[in-house]
Amino acid sequence: MPTLLLDVVILTMSILRHLPILVFNAQKEFEQKDAAITSIYFDNEDLELYLGRLEKTEGAKAIHLWWYGDTDVKTISIFVECKTHGEDWTGEKSVKVRFPIKEHLVNTFLRREYTMDAELQALVDKGKKTQAEVNSMIQLASEVQYCILTKQLQPVMRMFYNRTAFQLPGDPRVWISLDTELTMVCEDNWDRQAHAGDNWWRTDIGIDHPFDQLPTADKELFKYGILEVKLQTQFGQEPLKWVTDLVQSYLVEAVPKFSKFIHGCATLLPNRVDLVLFWLPQSKLKSLLLLCHFLT
Repeated sequence: MPTLLLDVVILTMSILRHLPILVFNAQKEFEQKDAAITSIYFDNEDLELYLGRLEKTEGAKAIHLWWYGDTDVKTISIFVECKTHGEDWTGEKSVKVRFPIKEHLVNTFLRREYTMDAELQALVDKGKKTQAEVNSMIQLASEVQYCILTKQLQPVMRMFYNRTAFQLPGDPRVWISLDTELTMVCEDNWDRQAHAGDNWWRTDIGIDHPFDQLPTADKELFKYGILEVKLQTQFGQEPLKWVTDLVQSYLVEAVPKFSKFIHGCATLLPNRVDLVLFWLPQSKLKSLLLLCHFLT
């Protein structure tokens, strides 16, 4: 049995002693493709968003489109998500907001030939969102369009991974996710390489990890799993002992502020990246097989 697979199994069994696997849709029989998550990240040729996120610039943004499941995106929900970085010392926290969009509208939305106003307003009419929530999403959609056009953003990087989440039903105190088979794929059309062409994402691959049809230069097969731990605790309250023991065990290596997008740009676009990631030498030299986020 490969070492990585063995360690993932050991870690999973350790978590299952305390938390069950979180089932998102109990009405549907689980299929392996349901665990897949795909994200398309945007940036410009100067990698402005990449540098902003790497340098932790106040107000730096990350914009990506993502979805669960297979790449038959005509039948699934796609989310446009924008994360704005805030530094703790300023009193501002990072903010992550998103809104849904249909696949056939994405290209025209990105070119600002279509606005989301009517489609999002319909969520109020259907009773799915409040007017205040929809107003916020409409504002976000407009800001994303403005940012894409003014900064000349385009698809740059794809993230693919399979996610297993763990949580007690109705109990938000501990939430754990384990992402495996993480793969970064070039989506840009730079240097005379037409990966996505005029479309918002390349259609020559699906969720068939390890994407054997792609040339080596187009993909980065990440050899670690990503373990993320989120806690909801009262001020001054210590985390549960088993959680502390888990993240301090030999199975994981803490890597604060790790970013899939930043790692993908640094490894797949070395000719455009000057700043070295602090975790890159660490990940190459250490034999530990799981990276860990520990959030409260």
